[in-house]
Amino acid sequence: MFLTLLNNQISLSELDYKRAKCNSRCQPISDVVTMSRNPLSASSLSLVIGLVAFIFTVTVHAKEKQQQNDGITRVVIACEENLKQDHDDYYYSHLLELALTKTVPTHGPFKLSFVPVMPITNRLLREIERGRIDVTWMPHSQNLRYNIAPIPIRLLKNLSDYRVFLIRTEDQERFSAVKSLTDLRKLKGGIGSHWPDRQVMEENGLPLVLSMSYFNLFKMLKSHRFDYFSRGIYQVRIEVETYASQGIALESSLFLRYENPVYFYVRKDNKALMERIEQGLKIALADGSFNELFSSIDNLRWGEKLLEDKRRTTLQLTTFD
Repeated sequence: MFLTLLNNQISLSELDYKRAKCNSRCQPISDVVTMSRNPLSASSLSLVIGLVAFIFTVTVHAKEKQQQNDGITRVVIACEENLKQDHDDYYYSHLLELALTKTVPTHGPFKLSFVPVMPITNRLLREIERGRIDVTWMPHSQNLRYNIAPIPIRLLKNLSDYRVFLIRTEDQERFSAVKSLTDLRKLKGGIGSHWPDRQVMEENGLPLVLSMSYFNLFKMLKSHRFDYFSRGIYQVRIEVETYASQGIALESSLFLRYENPVYFYVRKDNKALMERIEQGLKIALADGSFNELFSSIDNLRWGEKLLEDKRRTTLQLTTFD
C-alpha cells in the first residue's frame, strides 16, 4: 500500500516537468485506498495520511529548492498544450506565458509545463494548495475555502461581466418584451449545475433548470425544458454558428450584467510567482502586448463588437459575495 502511494506521489511530483498522462498512477489518494483489498484500520489510515502529508511537503520544498539552485521559474498548469484559438484556455495560457516572458529581464528564465485538465474545480484548487500545480484562472470569488489568492488584474477586461442568451429562434418576440428582471423572472433559464453563475442568478430570483452536462443544455433548450441558455459574451460566437441550423439563435435585445472578473490564482504563500505574474501583466498592459493578444482572439474580438450594440437593454444583477 505504501509503495503504491509513494509511486503515485513520485509520478505527480515529477510533473517537472513533462506532460503527464492520465494513467493509474494519477488516481486520487481516496481511489487508491478504496482499491485496497483489505480494509485499513484507523491507525493504519492515520499513518497513510501522515505519510502522504509528509511527501506533499517534501515535494513542495524540493521544487522550491530546485528553483533556487538553477534560477529557473517552473510553472505548472492544468491545460492542454496544443489548443485551437477558439478554446478559452488558449488565451489564458498564452497570456500567462506573455506575463512570464515580460519578466525574464528582471526575474530570469522560466519553464511552463502542462498536465491534463482537471474538470473538477475543487480538485484543481487542492492541487494548487499542495504545490503540484502553480496557476489557474477562474472568476473571482470571496468565499473560496482554499489557500489560494487572485492576482487582481482582469484577464478579460469587462467582457466577463456580460452575458447573453441563446433561445429558440421563434421566441425572439417574447424576449423583446422583457424590460426588467421582473419580466425575466417569468421565464426559465438553463445552466450547468456546477457553474458559478448559477448562484448569482438564483440569488437574484431567476428560475433555473439545471444540468450536469453542457451539451444536454442545448437539447433541453430545443425540447422546451427552459426558455433561454445564459452564456458569456466571449463564449457564444462558436455556439451561435454551431446550433443555428437546429433552431437556436442569439437573443438580440438583452444583456445580463454582474461583476464577474476573471483572475489568475496562485497559492497564497507563493509570493514570488504572484509578484512576477502581476508585474508581467502590468508591463504587457503598458506596452500594448496584452491588448494585442486579446484582440487576436476571435471570440474576444467578437464579444467586444457585440458589446457596442446600444440597442440592447442591460439587466443588472446584484452579487452577494
